[in-house]
Amino acid sequence: MGFKQLFNYMICIFISGLGLFNSTQLEVRYESGTNNELIFQNGQIISTAFMGLFIAAFFVEIMMMRRKTDIVNPSSKKISKSKITKNKKSEISDKDKPSEEESKIEDDIEKAKQLMKEVSLTN
Repeated sequence: MGFKQLFNYMICIFISGLGLFNSTQLEVRYESGTNNELIFQNGQIISTAFMGLFIAAFFVEIMMMRRKTDIVNPSSKKISKSKITKNKKSEISDKDKPSEEESKIEDDIEKAKQLMKEVSLTN
């Protein structure tokens, strides 16, 4: 959605702010301890909760917009399909071959097995 959704959140934040302002002004008019005062205090709580919710949604929408711009559009790249298939083939062949670390680990394991056999034979 993008900017349209951000605009909607801004409107909801503004309306919640108006509700908070009205509840505050109306609470001042009534005596303390009356039901009307409690109703307007509840209105303040609800308006504040809605403001917090919409502000959080506003920032989440901004983060989502940033994430969308970070993702590269595949149509913007001008790489031929043959290059892509060649890269995929080379990746597949590289996966079949053990890496240097894996071969070193395998050699170390074999050496450790030989040492264990020698130690068990001497004991």
